[in-house]
Amino acid sequence: MNGNLGDILVVVGNETINKTLLQILTSLEQQVRVVNEARQALALIGAGSVELVLFFAPLPDMTAQEFLARIKDTGGTDAVATIVIGDPDQGAELEQCLRAGADDFLITPISTGLLKARVQLVLEHKRLRHKHEHRIESEELLKIEHDIQIARRIQAGFLPETLPNPDGWNVAARFQPAREVAGDFYDAFMLSQNRRLGFVIADVVDKGVPAALFMALVRSLTRAFAQQNYSFNWADILETDTLAQPFARKQTRTIPSTGTMALKNAVQLTNNYITENHMQDNMFATLFFGMLDPATGQLAYINAGHNPPVIFDGKGNFKLELKPTNMAVGMMPDTKYSIEFAQIDPGDFIFCYTDGVTEARNAAGDFFMENRLFEVLARPIKTAQELVDQVYATLQDFVAGAVQFDDITMIALMRQS
Repeated sequence: MNGNLGDILVVVGNETINKTLLQILTSLEQQVRVVNEARQALALIGAGSVELVLFFAPLPDMTAQEFLARIKDTGGTDAVATIVIGDPDQGAELEQCLRAGADDFLITPISTGLLKARVQLVLEHKRLRHKHEHRIESEELLKIEHDIQIARRIQAGFLPETLPNPDGWNVAARFQPAREVAGDFYDAFMLSQNRRLGFVIADVVDKGVPAALFMALVRSLTRAFAQQNYSFNWADILETDTLAQPFARKQTRTIPSTGTMALKNAVQLTNNYITENHMQDNMFATLFFGMLDPATGQLAYINAGHNPPVIFDGKGNFKLELKPTNMAVGMMPDTKYSIEFAQIDPGDFIFCYTDGVTEARNAAGDFFMENRLFEVLARPIKTAQELVDQVYATLQDFVAGAVQFDDITMIALMRQS
C-alpha cells in the first residue's frame, strides 16, 4: 500500500460484498477494510486513517443521513470522501444522501468498470480539493506571519532607538518579548529644553497582538500628553509633598515638584481617553511614570498599579521602594492620580521592571521572585547598563532555556557620584 494514501472502508450493512468488488478496490493499492455497522466505521474514521467510505443503504444501526452527519462531526466530509450504494428504487434516499454531503452514488448491480472509475474520480477530486485548501491555508499562514513581522517592526519603532543620558546620569534598558509582539513597553525622553527627563515602564494585562496594539496606544498617549501639557512654572516649583517613606522608617522631606502638571496630565488624560473609548475591550495597563530633574535628583512619579521600582545605592544598600499610588490605567473613568516624590542622590540607582522578571519560571515551575532579584541588586554595580545586564544574565541562568510566557522589560537610571 502507498503510505501516502488512506484506507478505503466498506460498510456492507446487510449486504454481502462480492469478491469482484473487493478485488477492484484492492487493485487501487490502498488498504481495504470491511465492517458491518456504521458505528464500527465511525470508530475507524475517528482514528484518522480512512480516506474513502463506501456504504450500502440502508444501514442496520442508523440512517444513511445520520451516518453522513456523524462522519462530518468526527472529521468532516471534507476530510473523508463518501460514496453511497443503493438499489434502483432508492433514488429519493440517494438524493438525500448527496444533499447530506455524500460525494457520489452507485446503483446496484454495480458495474466493475464504473465502480473503479467512480472511486478514482472521487478520490482524485478529494485530493485536489485538499491540496487546494492546504495551499490556501499555507498562503494565509504566510500572510499572517508577514503581518506579524510588520507588527513587530512597527512595535519596535515605538521603543526609543537611543536613551537620553543627561549630564551626570546614565540610563539603560532591556526588552525581551515572550512572543512575536509584546504588551510591555518602556520609554524615556527629555522635556523642557532638556531640563526634565521623563521615563515610563508599563505592562498591558493581556498577551499577543491585542496587547501589542493596546501598548502602542498607551505609549503614544502618555508621551504625546506629556509633551503637549508640559508645564514648568513657579506655581509648580512652590508645590510641596512628603517624600515616600523609606521602608518602615518615617522621614519627611519637602521636595519641589518637577514638572508635576505634565506628569499628572499625561497619566490622567491617557486613562480618560482609554476608559471613554476602549472600556469595552476590558484591557488595562500597569504603569510607572517618573519625571526627573537631572540637576537635583528630585523625582516626581505616579505608580499606577505597577511593580514597585527600587532605589538603592551602588553598594547594594536599599533605600526606597516606590509602591503603587493608584490603580492601573484604563480600569476606571475619571481616576484621580496622585503624585509622590523621591530623591535620588549621587551614586544611587533606580531600577524599574515588569512582572515578567519576577514571574519568570524555570523547568521545574519555580518563579524567579523578588528575593532573587534583590540578591542581584545587592551586588556592587557601577553603571545602569551593568545593572540590567546582570539582572538579565542571572534570570537566564535561572530559567535555563525554559519557555517564558510573559515579556521581560527593565529600565535603570544611575546618578553618577
